[in-house]
Amino acid sequence: MGERACYRAVCPNCDLQVSIADETCPGCGADLETDG
Repeated sequence: MGERACYRAVCPNCDLQVSIADETCPGCGADLETDG
């Protein structure tokens, strides 16, 4: 508890917090480079 969630990422285009499972940002539609 109290640790940052490791399954979250930040969109490099609009700085929206996204899931690593997302392939595109739901906010701006940018392609996300994720390892998930």
